[in-house]
Amino acid sequence: MKCIFCDEIDEKISFKTLFLKNDKLCHKCRNLLNLKRKIIKVEDFEVETFYEYDGIFKSLLLQYKECLDEALSEVFLYDLSDYINFKYFTYKICFVPSSKKKLEKRGFNHLKEMFKSVKLEELEGLMMKEDLCQEGLNLTERRKMANNFVYRGQHVDKVLVVDDVLTTGSTLSGVYRAIYPKVKTIKVLSLAYKK
Repeated sequence: MKCIFCDEIDEKISFKTLFLKNDKLCHKCRNLLNLKRKIIKVEDFEVETFYEYDGIFKSLLLQYKECLDEALSEVFLYDLSDYINFKYFTYKICFVPSSKKKLEKRGFNHLKEMFKSVKLEELEGLMMKEDLCQEGLNLTERRKMANNFVYRGQHVDKVLVVDDVLTTGSTLSGVYRAIYPKVKTIKVLSLAYKK
């Protein structure tokens, strides 16, 4: 199989790739991702993360989001979708909203595509108050995201909030605060964290 990222042919075949799931990354690229589950405290809640935002993860995410390489959407949850489906099967999934400008530029919602193998019902009603794009913002400007979300949905029991990268925590804090009054249990997941 040819790796979708490095373009090398992967000659190493495992039971998993042969019978269970076809990984679009070669073994070398998959191992470089260095999957390590980590819990990070943000304000009054914990965020479950899986990758450090550096090296190959950063390159893959930039290629996917900024170069509009939709074919990469499946590589991020290759080893994680079964875990997430099992652990959070009674939860509704809440995608952190992207700015309208970014959605129009990409032509797809990058988080929904990344998490399409996760079979949770989507939580509707979360939106940005102001259409802010975080690209190129400094730390102070990014912190404004903490007050930029509103939830106009129904009361629900359990919600899993998902994002791609945890940087300052402002975005996740804003989403958490927005849905908190109408949700009994909130869990937060970010695929990667930035040191």
